[in-house]
Formats: sequence, structure tokens, C-alpha cells
Amino acid sequence: MTYPPGGQPPHDRLDAQQQPPDYPSPMGPGYPPQEGYLPHGFPPPGYPPQGPPGGHPPHPPKKSRIGVIVGSAAIMALVLSGAVIAGAVLTSHGIGPLASDEKKIEVAIRDFYDILGSEGFRAAAERACAADHAEFGAMTEAQKQEFDTATVSVTIDKIEDIVVIGDRATAEITGKLTVVIPGEQPDIDTSTTEHLKKENGRWKVCSAQQGLN
Repeated sequence: MTYPPGGQPPHDRLDAQQQPPDYPSPMGPGYPPQEGYLPHGFPPPGYPPQGPPGGHPPHPPKKSRIGVIVGSAAIMALVLSGAVIAGAVLTSHGIGPLASDEKKIEVAIRDFYDILGSEGFRAAAERACAADHAEFGAMTEAQKQEFDTATVSVTIDKIEDIVVIGDRATAEITGKLTVVIPGEQPDIDTSTTEHLKKENGRWKVCSAQQGLN
């Protein structure tokens, strides 16, 4: 049989190309390599790739705290602005330590007449000063029932000329107060001077006689 040039049969060349390289034996020079032995750093077939040297996973990148700080500052600004707005609204309604006596007096008058118009004299007496409340309580039951049957209509246009002297105050009210008791002519007032007294830190509507004492 004639071989191609080179004097080697084809299958010998193919076997030589497919044979894996000879790795040094772990037993040292002069010993044949053991079956299945792979040099250090090469995983056996079928194993997943190994991680970075040392066996520790890479550390994730550190997140910047600038965004957290900016976000916290924005939230704090919103909270503070909300508190300022709430304080301003309460002050404008005569509520809170920053509200003036004049504003609190106006609110006390409007609250008193709102209750008088919607719930009647008995409920309004609960909001009045202690002297007025006691005076209403001293009435006979027949007198109280007469007040209970009354129909009250209140419209306040202006509250002005508020004068505060210590724990006493007066205010000029312009509007319309209509009291209708069955069997009697309507009682209508278009303006009045209201008296108030400060009790336990709150302004309360009081009768003229008690307010002047």
C-alpha cells in the first residue's frame, strides 16, 4: 500500500491531532499522568464555571446617599410647609395661639348665633358664659318650653368695633335676628351690641348685665 508523502498513514495523523496534551503528573516527574487528572484551575467536565479567585462573590457597587438625602430634605420641606399652611388656616379661623382676641371674639359670636339659629335657645345657653347658663337653668320648665317652641333666624352681616378690656369685651353686630314665638308677633333686631366674657381662656357670649359687672 502506498502512503501519502510523509510516510505516515492518515489515521495516525488524525489520532495525533485528537490526543489531548500531556499534563504533568501530580506524582512528579517520571510518573505517568493519572486518568481523569486535570491541572489546577481547570474544573472537571460538567461543573459550572467557578467564581472569581478566592471564592468570594464580587461586592455590589455602593449606592450614592445623595439621592436619599435630597429625598429626605424634600419630604421635610413638604411637612414644614404643610404645618405652616395649617397654622395659617387655623389662625384665620380664630383657632390657635397666634389668633388675636378680636378674631377669637368674632368666631365666638358667629358660633353662638349659628347654634341659636339651628338648635335653639337651650343649646345656645350651653355655649354662653356661666352666668347666662345659670340664668337659663333657673327658669321654670314652662319658660324653657316656651323658648324651645321659638323659631330663630339669624343673619350676621358684620362684626366690628370690638373693644377688649381685660376679660371683658363688646362688639357691634349688624344683621338680622328674628325670633318667632307661637301666638306672638315676631321680634326682629337688625343691630345689637354684644357682650362677651373670657372664661377658661375662651371668649363666650354673655348678657349685657353680666358683661358690665
